[in-house]
Amino acid sequence: MAFRFSLASVLTVRKLLEERAYSQLEKVQQEILQVELQRTQASDWLSVCVRSREAELSKGTSSFRLQSQYDQMLALEQGLAALEVRLQQLHSKRAQCLTEYQEARQRREVMEELRERQRNEYLRHEAKRQQSALDDLFLSRRRHIR
Repeated sequence: MAFRFSLASVLTVRKLLEERAYSQLEKVQQEILQVELQRTQASDWLSVCVRSREAELSKGTSSFRLQSQYDQMLALEQGLAALEVRLQQLHSKRAQCLTEYQEARQRREVMEELRERQRNEYLRHEAKRQQSALDDLFLSRRRHIR
């Protein structure tokens, strides 16, 4: 008779929940990286626009061109602000996902620990049963020999 864990289905569900929580955490982390990349790119582009505007101002340019550059810089600054807000939201979501993952992992580990304890108890019981069978066999042969 092989060991059978009565809560195996619960353990399977706990593993699936942990995997799903980890997957969600990875997804949020990837989104954070994308937003940080977008923020870096927008910041770099804003720096280029500022330098370009300063160069235009030093050599003299039309007010239309300056207004166009100003509008572009304003749009970039607003985009950066929106990216910062999104990044804060994602960091908050990551913290929540991390907590959920840690809780799911802990629940899975508790079930695995319970399974291992039950398995060890089963193995001890099985070893005792086998030893008892061997003892009975030995005693019956000994009686039979006399």
